[in-house]
Amino acid sequence: MKTITLKKSLKRIPLLFTTCLALILSAQKRVEEFTISLPAKKLEKSYYTTLQLIDKRTDTASLGIVQQGLLNAKAKVIPTTSLSSQFQGVLNSINGGNAEGGTLVLYLKQLYFAEITARLSEHGYCYFQSYLFSKNEDGTFSLIDQTDTVIDHKANDVTRETLQKGSDMLIDFIRKNAAKKPEATHRYTYEQVKNFDNTAKESIPFYSISPLKDGVYKGYHSLQNQQPDKEISSVKFYGNAPKIVRIYETVDGKEKEIRKDDIYAVVYKGEPYIYLSIEKLFTKAEKRDQDYYFIGKMRSNSNAGSMMITGAAFFGAIGVLLMTNPAYPFEMKIDYFNGGFIPVKEIQNKNY
Repeated sequence: MKTITLKKSLKRIPLLFTTCLALILSAQKRVEEFTISLPAKKLEKSYYTTLQLIDKRTDTASLGIVQQGLLNAKAKVIPTTSLSSQFQGVLNSINGGNAEGGTLVLYLKQLYFAEITARLSEHGYCYFQSYLFSKNEDGTFSLIDQTDTVIDHKANDVTRETLQKGSDMLIDFIRKNAAKKPEATHRYTYEQVKNFDNTAKESIPFYSISPLKDGVYKGYHSLQNQQPDKEISSVKFYGNAPKIVRIYETVDGKEKEIRKDDIYAVVYKGEPYIYLSIEKLFTKAEKRDQDYYFIGKMRSNSNAGSMMITGAAFFGAIGVLLMTNPAYPFEMKIDYFNGGFIPVKEIQNKNY
């Protein structure tokens, strides 16, 4: 009976994906405008009068998808004016008469809105991920702050309130940093700032050293710093597949199985294997173009945690498909910023 159900589910996948694409295409015909509300309160002291935007979002044409009307029609969120001019407008509005003439550079990785309808209410989300730099007198740049934030707002009609909360979050981020100078412990060139994803990875051992250190890593923080939490003595693979189903340590001269549930990843013979809870195993991650990619099934729930896991891809067609059929396999990559899993593309192989 389980085999029949699985086959039926797999047969429905192309239809589900087609439906998701249709939803996204219909959203392109509907628009929800977004404007950062200009703050009235001035800063007592600001060190900056110019804000430059480096927009590194995957989709620079929109800010996600929300729902409109009683039928929850999908609508693409579009900025009323360029984000660059809107962020500059925020800085202009919070500056008083004694602002100094410094320059801020906002490296924008993600800024997306999304909505999910539950039984009696709707959840609105805003995902904001960025770095903020200050320009030094010698023309170099120093990192002031970075953020990786998800807003989760619940309401009966959530769109307007979520857009406003997203606006407030952006204003607060600029406001708190316009009033401080960086500790110039590390200076970057403009080329390094312009490609800061690559620059940041160069300072992360997980991305910059080879081979990796064998062992158990309970969280992404220990993996990125290459500081294993526990040694492993041996592993058991799932047949000939690059998947580990059991891991062992040596205790008092005997091998003992290590529980997998509270582990983020293991490194075995210099190769990383990422734990996927839905499959209850570790799948091999391969480095490609300075990122780590792997194939696996993932489960996505309507909560802030899952939003951080799926990242920006959640808000596109892939994200809708994940919500519709959460056990379908995808190629994913590790978000070097927070260790989350970003869906890249669906896997067509039905034997997976």
